[in-house]
Amino acid sequence: MPARCVDIEPVASGGRRTRVLDRLAGRTFDVALAGVAAAQLAAAAWLVPTTSGGVATTDGTPLGALCWMHAAFGIDCPMCGMTRSFVALAHGDIGAAFRFHPAGPLLFVAMVALVVAVAITAARRARPLVERKRFVFAFQTIVLLCLAMGVLKMVRS
Repeated sequence: MPARCVDIEPVASGGRRTRVLDRLAGRTFDVALAGVAAAQLAAAAWLVPTTSGGVATTDGTPLGALCWMHAAFGIDCPMCGMTRSFVALAHGDIGAAFRFHPAGPLLFVAMVALVVAVAITAARRARPLVERKRFVFAFQTIVLLCLAMGVLKMVRS
């Protein structure tokens, strides 16, 4: 008996409209993530390092202790020193950036790369970064490296 071709209607999944909405959601998440990164980078550029190793606003007002864990328990958290590291790096002091937090320069460069990549992706109307497996893997790897380096910094101090 010869084989017959059977036309099967696709299950109602929304088709093109669903893909467009998914892409819009991915693009929105990309832009939001890049916006947070850009805001952190801008804050690091706006803040100034102090001679005592802290951070102050441009008028010289010190920010004081920013870490709730340090304030509550008297120990550093895995991200303690990240703000000071970002501020030092934004002002060109690479050595101080590594001293404040060894993962600070890595995260700083990753955030700059994220902002640039989102801008290029949006301009080209390419698939959003958050929908790409390599981006998600790279993002997760950087976060885990930063946390691991922070935990090692915590243990050593």
